[in-house]
Amino acid sequence: MLGSPNPPPGIVPEPGPEYLPLPHSVAVYTPPQLPDDPALRAAGEGWIERLAALLDSCTPGGPPQTINLTTITPDERRFLDEVLRSGEVSALAFGTPLLQAEETVFAGLWRIRGGERGQPGFTDYLEAADIPTILRTRAATGPLPLPDPESIPETVTNAPHVLAELIARSAVYTATGKTHQLNLDLVPMSDTELTWLVNMLGEGPVVIISAGYGACRIRSTKLAGTWWVQYSNASDALILNSLEITPIPAVACAAPEDIADSAKRLRELRGLYQ
Repeated sequence: MLGSPNPPPGIVPEPGPEYLPLPHSVAVYTPPQLPDDPALRAAGEGWIERLAALLDSCTPGGPPQTINLTTITPDERRFLDEVLRSGEVSALAFGTPLLQAEETVFAGLWRIRGGERGQPGFTDYLEAADIPTILRTRAATGPLPLPDPESIPETVTNAPHVLAELIARSAVYTATGKTHQLNLDLVPMSDTELTWLVNMLGEGPVVIISAGYGACRIRSTKLAGTWWVQYSNASDALILNSLEITPIPAVACAAPEDIADSAKRLRELRGLYQ
């Protein structure tokens, strides 16, 4: 279910696409278990090793490793729903079609879905990756021009310098891959200036929510490689408002050691069949 997040200081809510809801509780790890239903266990017996092998095949920068789920049996689908469940990271990729990506309880194993089952264009697949490929491709944008100085309101003084730096850093990133991070909490800007900066950068097509102790909300912009990254504490109060120029903010990505650990935990789960 989608909802509207609380806007950070300086951001005036405007009509637009809905967002994934921010979590309001601390995530607690629950070990994965096999279903009690014997029919589901039987349907899923071959899946555990298949998923572990998928994670084994995941390499940084390598080709997408996916499994199509649109043609599996109802019992297989129920088995996967019960075993994989939802992890700490979820995302929306706006576009055609609208896709929702959720990391499972096994870090690095993602489920991507879109459309309605049984209808044309329905999408349902698993991908082993640090972040789903669709989020990288949908987030890809280009440069932004500097605004006409005469169009900048007199009350906006510092934000244009921040925008100019971001545009320059984005160009360097595009040419060299060099990343950059800007903590907006350390930049003196009024709410009016923050709103102007938000409007100038625009809203990109990818929204990511990373839960844990509190939450991190990530939104792509219309400037190449540039992301809003906003951290909230467990009380949903904004504690860090930043911009990152990077392929994907690291907080949303599964680390290689976590992906390897997921394959190991899946194989431990397979031992319950023996």
